[in-house]
Amino acid sequence: MDKEYDLIIIGGGAGAFAAANTANKLKKKTLLINYEKILPLGGTCVNVGCVPSKIMLHQGEEYFYALRGQFRAIKLEGKADFIEALKETHEMVEKFRSKNYEKVIEKQEYVDFKEGLASFLDSHTVKVGNETFKGKYFLIATGASTFVPAIKGIDKIDYITNVNIFNLKKKPESVIIIGGGPLGMEFSQIFHHFGIKVTVLQRSERIIPKFDSMLGEELQKYLEEEGITIYTKTDIQEVKKTKNGIELNVKIDGKENILSAEMLMLAAGLQPHTKLIETEKANIELDERGFVKVNEYMQTSQKHIYAAGDVTGLLPLETTAAKEGNIAILNMFENAEKKINYNEVPHAVFTSPEVAAVGITEEEFMKKYNVCLCRTITLDHVEKAAAIKDTRGLIRMVLDPKTKVVIGVHIVGPMAADIITTATYAIKNKMTIYDIRDTVHVFPTLSEMIKKVAQSFDQNLDEMACCVE
Repeated sequence: MDKEYDLIIIGGGAGAFAAANTANKLKKKTLLINYEKILPLGGTCVNVGCVPSKIMLHQGEEYFYALRGQFRAIKLEGKADFIEALKETHEMVEKFRSKNYEKVIEKQEYVDFKEGLASFLDSHTVKVGNETFKGKYFLIATGASTFVPAIKGIDKIDYITNVNIFNLKKKPESVIIIGGGPLGMEFSQIFHHFGIKVTVLQRSERIIPKFDSMLGEELQKYLEEEGITIYTKTDIQEVKKTKNGIELNVKIDGKENILSAEMLMLAAGLQPHTKLIETEKANIELDERGFVKVNEYMQTSQKHIYAAGDVTGLLPLETTAAKEGNIAILNMFENAEKKINYNEVPHAVFTSPEVAAVGITEEEFMKKYNVCLCRTITLDHVEKAAAIKDTRGLIRMVLDPKTKVVIGVHIVGPMAADIITTATYAIKNKMTIYDIRDTVHVFPTLSEMIKKVAQSFDQNLDEMACCVE
């Protein structure tokens, strides 16, 4: 006899857990199935994504910048152990996973857990090993993993990713990273801050291409000043194994080059985990890259099957995965018709300086309306930045020209990822620049940059004293 459930969730990451939590509140009999050989409970973020990378970034920053202090009164010496940092990060990840996922699933009264590979037999049935389970509804939340580009020779070499990096037993002397998106840029600084020579290869004209163009240009400037080599407009022809590591034949801006390093890291995007679950047997429509197609309510081509998180290819963030998982359950059981406005979702790159953005870019607004009201200020206008001697960066604000409502904020600078939440509130609540200026900010703080850029639309900041509004 098949075991029957109101809901079967395939996956064990943020989207799956948010869905399970909501289903449990609704008292729906739920089965969560996770395949540990893809990733343990918790999925990408806690195991191999945002949590371990931020731990490694913080360790590297504590060491690297402490030895390069901006104040002449402080001079420090020290050393850093890359492999020990990996070990400590792995230990911390295990604690996070246990606290936030393994122990949580045990407390869900209406949620059963099954370890194993789930695959569809038909649109209402999945199998796990020798067992079969029937569901009234399904949520696919299997996530995605590192995309392996079709480069000649790539199948004949060992390469590292954000998943297998914790298997390293020896610190490499040099690394070439393929990919200049958030993952590639964060790992470029992780390696660099621990004394590893880094070269980044980005196919497009700029790094972090999904962000405002000025942010990518600004970040590249600071990373190159630190000593990271970045090549844009690259076309990798071939990769070969050598006695000292790897060698790449690559065209850089159309010119042939040979680059070598001890190791190669892939960070060139994602590929979804859809093949193993045999979506074709449930007649679930995928896009050309294999991501699950969903409508604005997270519903697939099968009305009783929903999807959430990285497997959809929408916005690969833990926060959006969780939100998508939550609203998918409300839509399937309560007909809530909830959806996400992705223009109100902040996202960040945790380099130093950080990059963060929410809302529409200047380029996007210009393309749509052929007009834009934007202002950009550098952080030397922010007194706290000057006080801590870190004025790297800028902030750009985009307004609706007719209403003066804030529709986009884009930042490069210290603590940008924390500050962007203030801008998110402004966009979500349709605040104007005058609403922001009328709000009293703490002085001196880095978050004042939001107010400063709002003031810059009709005032010259060089002619203003602090706190004039």
